[in-house]
Amino acid sequence: MTDNKTKVNPKDKRLARVIAIQAIYASEIYPENSDNIFDIILNSGEDEEWLPLESAPTKDAINYGKKLHKIVVSNKDSLDDLIKKRSKNWSINRITLLDRLILRMSLAEMIYIDDVPPKVSIAEGVEIAKYFSTDESGSFVNGILDSFYNDIIKGEE
Repeated sequence: MTDNKTKVNPKDKRLARVIAIQAIYASEIYPENSDNIFDIILNSGEDEEWLPLESAPTKDAINYGKKLHKIVVSNKDSLDDLIKKRSKNWSINRITLLDRLILRMSLAEMIYIDDVPPKVSIAEGVEIAKYFSTDESGSFVNGILDSFYNDIIKGEE
């Protein structure tokens, strides 16, 4: 793990993860828009329910979301290698795109952000998968992330 600490409250971190997963998804689909993806997300969702906001995101939430997005985009290949290692008998391309992106984000948070306990990253990834993806996604995401966490505990990762 790196020495990468943040001072963001849990509510803002939840919102940041929701914003980040949407930015990661948009960057994956439209890489040509990745420079201004946060402006697009934060300014176009005012009348839509795809960005579930009770209030405008705080600066801390936006910054944490940008941080997560940057970490995921910068470490995409190594994060995918971790997913491949744990998805036995599954090609990574068979994993739904959204589940793969949620796994990348949760793994990135577990590895690169020190002040978030791994169990919190797992629980948040599962909840985001349940909200945005399929009925089975929560269990699938939990299985992959829990496998990684267990390898950390054993000192294998």
